[in-house]
Amino acid sequence: MGTHRWRHLAQGAPLSAFAMMYNQALSFAVGILVARVIGASQYGVISVARSILDILGIVSPLGLDLALQRHLGSGQHATRLRQLRFLRLAAFVLGIAPAALAVLGLGSYVERTLYPYPEFANILFGTLIALPFATDLAVLGGAYRGVLKPEPSILASYVLQPTFRAIVMIALFALGWRLWAVVVGTSASYFFSWIILAARARRELAPTNSTGRVDWSDTMSVLRYSPSLAAALIFASCIRSSDSLFLGHFGSAADVGQYGAVVLVTQLIGLLGLAIGQTLGARVAACYRNNDVAAMEGLLAENIRLISLFSAPVFAAIVFWGDRIDLVLGPTFAVHASVVSIVAARVLVQTTLGYSGFALSMTGRHVLEMGLLGVGLLVTVVLCFALIPHYGQIGAAWAGLISWSMINVARYAVVQSIFRINPIKVAAIKPVAWALLVAGATDLFLRPLDDRTVLCTLFSLVVFAMSFALSAWFVLVTHQDREMIIRMFVPRPSIAEGA
Repeated sequence: MGTHRWRHLAQGAPLSAFAMMYNQALSFAVGILVARVIGASQYGVISVARSILDILGIVSPLGLDLALQRHLGSGQHATRLRQLRFLRLAAFVLGIAPAALAVLGLGSYVERTLYPYPEFANILFGTLIALPFATDLAVLGGAYRGVLKPEPSILASYVLQPTFRAIVMIALFALGWRLWAVVVGTSASYFFSWIILAARARRELAPTNSTGRVDWSDTMSVLRYSPSLAAALIFASCIRSSDSLFLGHFGSAADVGQYGAVVLVTQLIGLLGLAIGQTLGARVAACYRNNDVAAMEGLLAENIRLISLFSAPVFAAIVFWGDRIDLVLGPTFAVHASVVSIVAARVLVQTTLGYSGFALSMTGRHVLEMGLLGVGLLVTVVLCFALIPHYGQIGAAWAGLISWSMINVARYAVVQSIFRINPIKVAAIKPVAWALLVAGATDLFLRPLDDRTVLCTLFSLVVFAMSFALSAWFVLVTHQDREMIIRMFVPRPSIAEGA
């Protein structure tokens, strides 16, 4: 009996979609509160510290979050889970090192030479306390995805962690704390969510034969290819963060704060796309193991098309109305519309085409993927040095868009050359064009009534969302898509209930 590949792509997607929507909604609401309480300058300081945490959060798992997806996705779950405890311990110890170095003087050096913001060394140390817990959450997330059970990791990362963060920060704000409420809330939230997921993993990721010995040769095979996977992730994380980090060095804290608010809003573009691709890496590894290149092409192409379908309306809305974030965050967050549009385009490219990297990283060509991203990082650094000192936020936005576009064009050419497949179809481009057309028509039609207020902006967004949803249901969504959407979100009665 055949199944539509939607089913595989969407495994865990309803929960993922809910969890990520909850995370984005809560993070956006808390972000508004934080911005209003601490202002653009201190928000910029927090953005720089958080970018450093994000980069180190990719280094410290040693690539195990991806390696375990491939390793466990290739079979032998019961025996290979025995290695997990050792791998987690190694990554956790590495995660402690940056905070230790920061307190021993590295934080002060960074404050003197790179980011001369008041108390930045202490803020960086307080933020890096979260790193070992974030590291283990990432490793456990890779293990859960490798056994095709991403739900516990999704709940910990996208529900528990932002909830704890919001509770702690709001409580500290009520006590009169300001910037340090954000630092403490961030680190405490990672700790609390880690405690819960680690306790659950002791039961659910325990090896079947607990008395057996660890297969050290198999363990070393993971560690041999995980560094190249880690390097690829590090390069990708550095590319994502370079614009903010270089802007923080060459510009002011307020520039980084405004730019960070734009990045926060544009993350909504990839909301449902991330939910759809939760188990894609393990499934690509399984297709390659079974020598089924056609199925791998189908998985990648359908993933790109669906991400484009769900991301396009958010992208179009941000392009036409995203520069109005100052209406919500306050006048210190006013930014040029071109900055918002360019950053939104970068996030769209990164979101829709980023998963195609699994065609290399999950098929034994992780070194090639690492090389592509390494060259991309080099290009990003050169562009940041060339553009940001002269053009500020617009230069940072262009550096990110050019780099990610170049990486994905090169990756597409490599994948097509190696496997003779075409994961990017015309159907993936149509939603973006249609969303921009509908958004443009909505903006043109409502412009005479628009006086750039929150109410008018919300009204325009509602009109656009309804227009796009209605037209896309008939123009872009296939019959199989409709059936799967209904099946995902509308529970059907069981046979016993219908009897």
